Amino acid sequence: MKAKAKKLLMLGVDAALPDLVRRFADEGSMPNCRRLMGEGFFSRMITTFPPLTAAAWGAITSGAGPGTAAIPSLMVHEPGEPLDKWHTSFDRRMLRAETLWEAGAREGKRTVLMNWPVTFPLKIENGIQLAASLNPPFRYFYMPLWDIASSSIFSTRQERCNQVPGRAVQVRLQTASGWKNPPPHSGELLEIEIEVPPTYAKGRGYHVLVVNSEGRGYDRVVVSPSKDAANTVADLRPGQRSPWITESFIDSKGERRRGRFYFHLVRLGGPEDFGLYQSAVNTAETLTLPAELTDELIGAAGPYMEVDDPWAYMDGWVGLDFYLDQLTQHNDWWEKATRFGLGRTEWDMAFSWVGTIDHVQHVLYGGICPETSYYDAAEEPRLLDAVRRVYSEVDERIGRILQCVNLDETLVCVVSDHGFSAIEWNPYLKHHLSEAGLISFDLDYGTNQMKIDWQRTRAFPLEPCHAHIFVNLKGRDPQGIVDPKDYGKVQEEIIDALMSMKDPVTGKRVVAIAVRKEEAGTLGVFEQQGYDRVGDVLFALRPQYMANPFVYPVAVKYRDGTERLIPNPEGYEPAQLHRNFTGVHLALPAIPEMHAAVILGGAGMSRIHRAIPMSVTDLAPTLARLLGWPVPRNAEGNFLKELF
Repeated sequence: MKAKAKKLLMLGVDAALPDLVRRFADEGSMPNCRRLMGEGFFSRMITTFPPLTAAAWGAITSGAGPGTAAIPSLMVHEPGEPLDKWHTSFDRRMLRAETLWEAGAREGKRTVLMNWPVTFPLKIENGIQLAASLNPPFRYFYMPLWDIASSSIFSTRQERCNQVPGRAVQVRLQTASGWKNPPPHSGELLEIEIEVPPTYAKGRGYHVLVVNSEGRGYDRVVVSPSKDAANTVADLRPGQRSPWITESFIDSKGERRRGRFYFHLVRLGGPEDFGLYQSAVNTAETLTLPAELTDELIGAAGPYMEVDDPWAYMDGWVGLDFYLDQLTQHNDWWEKATRFGLGRTEWDMAFSWVGTIDHVQHVLYGGICPETSYYDAAEEPRLLDAVRRVYSEVDERIGRILQCVNLDETLVCVVSDHGFSAIEWNPYLKHHLSEAGLISFDLDYGTNQMKIDWQRTRAFPLEPCHAHIFVNLKGRDPQGIVDPKDYGKVQEEIIDALMSMKDPVTGKRVVAIAVRKEEAGTLGVFEQQGYDRVGDVLFALRPQYMANPFVYPVAVKYRDGTERLIPNPEGYEPAQLHRNFTGVHLALPAIPEMHAAVILGGAGMSRIHRAIPMSVTDLAPTLARLLGWPVPRNAEGNFLKELF
């Protein structure tokens, strides 16, 4: 063994897959990880059940599984609240387990937290904090931590919009009038007026002037808060992006906030072919502790961007290159923010997180998996190159971050939180529970929203239908109807309904396992201080499935040409490459596809490649012991004996 480490640097690389890390490292695309693995420790890691981001990162830094840490899934249901009310699991106040930095603070250890999950709202006892992630760019629920509003597009086409209705605004260019100081032009000027953002928050109006500069067609767009081009905030040619624009907004809670966004001119082919993209409205307010570091951070790394925008790509607003460039911007910010944090203060432990690998895999993963029905061997090289690009960019930035630390005294941990599988189908879980007589709802065909009939609903899933289902229990739940004596009977009915779900093409079961709450320990969910947030039935889907919390309507056509909308009777939505997510992490955590990766290098490390996957709850106690620091109080895991 080398000299014992005095410091810990944990680099959280969301969803970095052990098999792809090895492959890309062997190819030479990840030389920094290859060097760390060649000189240090490498292991596959069995993550939490379910293998979801917040639950896993909570376990990584506390050593506590969901039953102890109290983060059961992507959402959290608090006992006593209506079953359809949920809280984001990325709120640090949801976590009931002590973390490595909280344990270290008991002995005066200083910490730097950089965009780390499950640390919002900001709070740190002995150190500094730079932002906090993450709420994902998730399809079904928009739940930002920092952002004021999501992205939008203003287009002469009717664009798709699969997240937050109202973001795709169809416009019609009109003859312009009343403009002062227009740019040089030939022929007629065109204009529209837009509201930024068009939904979710209140912003301000902008005037958009479309210009034919030299008589060869429309080729320029000017955006101004007034009809005076001298006040322009964006002056764009096709494919160009504006500088950041800072404005005041009224958010969804009615609070006034400062935010930043930019415009990108997607296309300008004429009066009938116009598309102007508006980015998410990111916070322009304090996002550090202490607060005075915010301006320094922005000066060093640039404006904070909470999430990238895969739906702009999957809805066809922008191309894949635009999305990959967005991911590059996030990787750049991560590196610069991390280097800033490491150099800004003295520290004993530092934690920094990046989510770009996870996000690109949600979009493209099914396209590189030959077992999917939509796999195209001719397209795979392009998609694999896109995934490889993101892995390589992260690795390159790891190398530059490591230049900021003394590896003779620093233990470096590069760790991911879960694996991935391709998606084939998205079952409408509530439809299947309804077919079993467990839930009753009416569907609004205009909004696709459900109105739950609680007097006829005996069970309800924890949104977004990923792993937990609650019995609507009388005396426990506000609208409970199930008599406590029938609790076990309803549990069995839920399990029967889940195990009866069949793939619409193959007829194979969709659900791998469904157990009663009393049996949750078989999934690593133990009866500890977070057990009250665990569902009455827990289930895991097989690979290639991701439950959909909605039920979308379909049109039934009759011989006379008329049609009407009804809930989709099939109960499934197919995954479509470039249209919705094709990668997911919802299967049993012990199967190889769901494994995370752990690399330990630097001080105190010798080459050890573990043959058997370690457990996610083993990491925190092992790191604490390697450094001689207190083990987090609620840790469930053990020490890895080969490291001592």
